[in-house]
Amino acid sequence: MEGYLLKIRKVIVGVATGVLLAASVAGVASAATYVQRSNALIQYGSLRLVNNHNVHFVKANGNYSWSKNPSGRDTIKSTSGTKWTLRTKYLLPTTHAVFGKSAFDVTNPQAAAFGGKYLFVLYAPHNTVGKGFVVRYSSAALAKMGSIQSALDSKKGSSGIKVGPQIDVGHGQSLAYNRKQHSLWMWRDRPDMKPTASSTIQRISMSSLRPNRAIKFHMNNRGAMVPAGHNLTFDNSGHAYWWGISGGHVKIYRGVLGAKSIRVSLVKQLLKNQTGTHQQSMGYNPHNGRLYLVSDDSIQTLPASKTYGHGSLKPSDIKYTRFHSGREFESMIFDKSGHAMLLTNRNPELLRSTTRY
Repeated sequence: MEGYLLKIRKVIVGVATGVLLAASVAGVASAATYVQRSNALIQYGSLRLVNNHNVHFVKANGNYSWSKNPSGRDTIKSTSGTKWTLRTKYLLPTTHAVFGKSAFDVTNPQAAAFGGKYLFVLYAPHNTVGKGFVVRYSSAALAKMGSIQSALDSKKGSSGIKVGPQIDVGHGQSLAYNRKQHSLWMWRDRPDMKPTASSTIQRISMSSLRPNRAIKFHMNNRGAMVPAGHNLTFDNSGHAYWWGISGGHVKIYRGVLGAKSIRVSLVKQLLKNQTGTHQQSMGYNPHNGRLYLVSDDSIQTLPASKTYGHGSLKPSDIKYTRFHSGREFESMIFDKSGHAMLLTNRNPELLRSTTRY
């Protein structure tokens, strides 16, 4: 009986400790944060290297180009590989101080996501390192961006736009919409993208535009620390994907999000060649089931279905496109029809592909 009571006491203490820890972390993050003590990463051994020989490394220009037509329509065309043509769909605001507040500068968008009838854009102002905010645009607002610009400049506000509060966003390039859960998620990484011993992924409320849940976890493979992601996308089944570089090769991770935990597996196929200097974005096209790995002026794409298990990716499965726009490719998302939407800076805008993929 004493042994049984001791076990019960241990369970009660463990639960109480977990609640207190979650509460203390939540006080800092302004969201319910769940700490996952178990290793989130499924252990892996040998990996297969896929020679994606048609992919070329594009060095980013430290001084990015501006739009050739900042107040009208711009066009970006591919120069090699799979043919792409992207044309301006939506011009975004260029206000340096929304409603007169300099911390709400909308000239530096980092990520975008479609959710329902809204476009959500994550902004990370240069003067608020690690902090940022989400703006929600209605479809009607996007169609009348001129009036939205005036509203933001004149401090009057607009019914078609909602500006969220300042939150912790880290580098800020990972906002993504989970179609399965009908929710927004993003990493809370370091602004300088340096690796950390633990990772935090947070859910963003689509109404309040502030975090309302976060999962803090660690990834370790046989004693080696595995850092968090800095880009993010979801497939139709709700699986999370992100990519990074290790030893000069591309690693792709897939995660399954639970209510309070995450389970992560490494795709057991490395890609030999990376697209460019920065891992700017990752997109998933629900129309063709492909993942898109985006760097500046450089995109490679592969079928998500061939990343499961030991995989069966072949070099012929990987398509590549090269551009010469000089623009910064911040984020790539897709509509249900398979058209790509590219978020770029200088000036902020969304360009839509003329072809569906």
